[in-house]
Amino acid sequence: MAMAACRIACNCADAIRGKLSVDRLQRALTAPCLERLQTMHQLLDLHMLTHPDIKAKFCYLPTVPNLIDGMITSDRTMELAVFMTIGKENLRVNMKFRFIGSRWMCVFADLG
Repeated sequence: MAMAACRIACNCADAIRGKLSVDRLQRALTAPCLERLQTMHQLLDLHMLTHPDIKAKFCYLPTVPNLIDGMITSDRTMELAVFMTIGKENLRVNMKFRFIGSRWMCVFADLG
């Protein structure tokens, strides 16, 4: 589960940077979570148009996960934090997973 969460966190980071389509995360994230991620991508994209120096530091280098920390908070809920770097920039991804139907779905993803 930790490896799957790490992959989802890296994909979320790539999605907000524009390297991956947000729609490719449909099987892993719930609809409200996807909408928030899409909004964050649009806001970041607008910000990068006026700040090419930030875009150069943030949008072209790969995401490198460094640490995964998590806790099962109930029988159907788990919370994880993935610490990663993009170049010299530190990034933390907090995620909440809930067991929906027959699989774990990300219901909350906060990148910052």
